[in-house]
Amino acid sequence: MRFAVYEHVDSDSTSDSDGGEMVDGREVTSVSSLEDLTQFLDSCSLSERFNRAADLAESIVIGSNSTSTRENSTRKDHQQSKGSKESIEDNVHSYKLPNLEQYFTNEYLNYRQQHKDSVDRLIQLEEERIRKEEEERRRIIEEKERKAREEAERIAREEAERKAKEEAERKAKEEAERKRIEEEQLRIKQQQEKEAREKKEREEKLQREKELKLQQQQEALKKQKEDEIKRLKELETNSIIRPTQIETEFNKYLQDIKDIESQILLPVKNDLQLKKNVGGHKRKINPKFGQLTNSQNQLSKLTSEIIELIKQTQSNQLAFKWILNFISDAIISQAETEVSVKPKSSLPLAKLILNLMIIFNDLQYFLLAKFYTKCPFLIGYSCSNETEEGRIRLGFNRDETTNKWENEIQYNERLSGISTLYSVITRLQINQSFIGYNDQIVHPLPISNSWIFLSRLLDLPTNQLNEIHFTIVGAWWDACAIQFLQAYGRQSIKLLKLIVNEWTSVDGKSSASRVRLKLLGEEWMNGQMKSFPNLEP
Repeated sequence: MRFAVYEHVDSDSTSDSDGGEMVDGREVTSVSSLEDLTQFLDSCSLSERFNRAADLAESIVIGSNSTSTRENSTRKDHQQSKGSKESIEDNVHSYKLPNLEQYFTNEYLNYRQQHKDSVDRLIQLEEERIRKEEEERRRIIEEKERKAREEAERIAREEAERKAKEEAERKAKEEAERKRIEEEQLRIKQQQEKEAREKKEREEKLQREKELKLQQQQEALKKQKEDEIKRLKELETNSIIRPTQIETEFNKYLQDIKDIESQILLPVKNDLQLKKNVGGHKRKINPKFGQLTNSQNQLSKLTSEIIELIKQTQSNQLAFKWILNFISDAIISQAETEVSVKPKSSLPLAKLILNLMIIFNDLQYFLLAKFYTKCPFLIGYSCSNETEEGRIRLGFNRDETTNKWENEIQYNERLSGISTLYSVITRLQINQSFIGYNDQIVHPLPISNSWIFLSRLLDLPTNQLNEIHFTIVGAWWDACAIQFLQAYGRQSIKLLKLIVNEWTSVDGKSSASRVRLKLLGEEWMNGQMKSFPNLEP
């Protein structure tokens, strides 16, 4: 809506206002809205506001009246505007005004409706804009999603193609590798078959050679045995102790060892509780052998302790015999290791053994079986050591790891220790220093066993003698020669002279053991024979 507001001005005056126009000698100002009207009225004085309000009312009331009426009224109003303050007030009272409140209310409602319509249009435009923006956003999102799907599909397709290609390459490689392996396996198999055939041919050849060699050895052994039997028969006519009797005695001790294994060791091994019990006793007894010294008091103390430990097993005969067998093994082991290195240590050990043999008669059965199978020369048994059977019978040790026989130096050292201990036992005399002593006790291994030992070795054929015989006789000489001379007098002198003058020189051979034995004999003949010292108190 456009409002025309007339300003009362002189006809000859000129208006400087901007944006107005002259109508019937008056300047008309156009106001486009109620807000503009309010601003315009605020800039006017009170009389100016009245005149403008009157003009506005007139334009509303007269509306369609003629121009002249409006002009008259306008002039009248113009003249009235020049009047005094009183005339303006009179005009106000005399002028009939329209219902301005209703008019402005209607105008405001119209304005608000128009404004609401404008707002609604703006809202519609905004909603349309938002809708279009939303559609565009959705379109962009959908486009992006479509492109993303297409990109993902492309990537997936390319990945699938890559994997398929890799899988094909892998299968091709696997197939090639499989063929290569098969070819290699075939080649290896053929090579193995070839090697197996060649090995079989070699083994067959070796077997034929071995069988031929064995046959030749058997024939030679058969001839050797026939010759040996013939020789033994010749010897038996001239020997007090015949070789067949010695071999029978030796075989008896070999059988004792087998019986101990089957009747004592194996049953205990199969009885876990009994094995545990005897194992505990073994661990208590074994260290005491290593505690022996050259002291008689220490020996008596250890002897009593060992006797008490053995007696604890007598309620079970199998356990008792197992312990006696263990003690026998421990004694032989001590002789092989300690006595062979330090012969003087044999004296306290020999006294301990003799005391145990006196208290426990059954110990003699186990101990003699060990002595004579470990060192068969003690009963005069001897045979060739050039065969495996001969080495076994002569007590050679075999390494369990390498399956090789011990060398002769080790063998000679071990047997010299056994010979020393055996000889010292035979030389001992039973007296009050032994536990349980009485004058009725019989020596279980008297000096006569040394006579048997020497006489039988001296009776061996000279072609059977080797270093071990002279080694163990030298060990016996150190341990027992003085007591042997005391026991047998003139007969022992003859035997010792025979050893020194003739036996050490048989076949014109010489060796370290022969020379040493000869030197011992010469010292004896010069009155310088030595022996192991007695125990200290």
